Amino acid sequence: MTHRRRISFRRHSLALLQPAIEAGVRTVFDLGRFSVVIALTTLTLLLPRPAGLSMEGHRALALFVFTGGILALEPVPLPIAALMVPVMQVALGIADVTTSFAPFSSPVVFLVLGSLFLAEALSKHGLSRRLALGAIVRSGGKVRSLLLSLMIIAAALSMWVINTATVAVLIPVASAIARRVPDPARAHRLLVLLTMGIAVAASVGGMSTIIGAAPNAVASEWLARVGPWTFFDWMKFGLPAAFLLLPLSWWLLLRIIPVDVDQLDLESVRAEIAQLDGLSKKEIEILVIMGISAVLWVAGSYLEVALSLPHTLLSSAIVAIGAVFVMSVRFIIDWDDLKGVSWGIFFIIGAGLSLGEALERTGTSIWFAQLLTPLANKLPAAVILAMLVFLSAALTNLLNNATIAAVFTPILISLSRARGLDPVFLVLPTTLATTFGYSLPSASARMALVYSTGLLSRNEMMRYGLLLAVPSAVVFIGLFLLLSLFHWI
Repeated sequence: MTHRRRISFRRHSLALLQPAIEAGVRTVFDLGRFSVVIALTTLTLLLPRPAGLSMEGHRALALFVFTGGILALEPVPLPIAALMVPVMQVALGIADVTTSFAPFSSPVVFLVLGSLFLAEALSKHGLSRRLALGAIVRSGGKVRSLLLSLMIIAAALSMWVINTATVAVLIPVASAIARRVPDPARAHRLLVLLTMGIAVAASVGGMSTIIGAAPNAVASEWLARVGPWTFFDWMKFGLPAAFLLLPLSWWLLLRIIPVDVDQLDLESVRAEIAQLDGLSKKEIEILVIMGISAVLWVAGSYLEVALSLPHTLLSSAIVAIGAVFVMSVRFIIDWDDLKGVSWGIFFIIGAGLSLGEALERTGTSIWFAQLLTPLANKLPAAVILAMLVFLSAALTNLLNNATIAAVFTPILISLSRARGLDPVFLVLPTTLATTFGYSLPSASARMALVYSTGLLSRNEMMRYGLLLAVPSAVVFIGLFLLLSLFHWI
């Protein structure tokens, strides 16, 4: 692949990201929306203090309302809205500035940032495009096989880099494939199928690891505070869920979005691959670095013990930053490349952790759990699980998914303790259910990317999203009930 072609593809990916920002995130200040947020927060403060809640807890409840309002209504760009959460903590007298901003330095935040940098390396050197072109050829041009191949690539990449970056890289590939269909109507239908397949597969693949999605990082940080919790611990549950849901999603998509194209001419794709040189030295180095990083993410804690290394030296965050350092030393990426990374995710995850800590510190999460415990005690654990999964899947279409994880996780940990349940049983499914936000552009940056292409109307996205999300959620609930039945959770 020539340097010019790499630059061209990279600009194409970045060009796709920009409309997604405009479609999914407000870019100007909206006084009316901000006034609504302030009014709801003020009203919460003026209402009588609920029984059993301390004065500080009452103010934390107002912070809860403020956070939900400002992240849902977005009167300012989402990353700026996220930064207002610790500021409001100080304004409400819940914490000082050091305490409120401390969660922004959490190791899991830097783990996710490292993942974003790795995604930039993949995009810069065209490695992800090479993988996608190879998958197209291996499919033999059959649409069913082609869709499955692209979905496997998207899911596999999303295990190790934030899933939104994967979607941004692969949508241009889907567009190039669809252009090989001469009839515009049939080409459009095929592009809708492939684009939705990429977005859904990236979402499902992101379930597998802590770094696959922002809510995973938030929930993992909380679970690590409850007891021993590692990168591998997450994969023990997230990976089986992804393996189960990926073929289900593929099967559903073929029935929800039928296309009348069975076979594609792949001569132009083969010609493009033939023009590519073999893997470049830098591409090989990227694969080696990512491979070593994956091994250390999974086995780092065990290697620390086996080699008598300092505790957390091989923690996931340090491994991620170490990988970025090596790539920088090897001139695979430089600072100009990293300037284009979506730094807003850093603020969103930090805000989610900051809110969660405020609810925990003030006893508000325990108060919520005490309110819910009488109801929860009357319901079987299976019913509670199903209610939480569907609630999370629905809310993620309206609220930022990292915020949902931050709000629910400390409450569910307290509720689990009250019911005598393993917190993982409620926290993990509720967090992973945010994956099923397929119905609205506001559900995630991935769906905002899909919507920004202009391929789907809101009604079409909602219809397809519901037809995908509901069966997936039912199967997902069944998986966790089965794991519980065999005492694996």
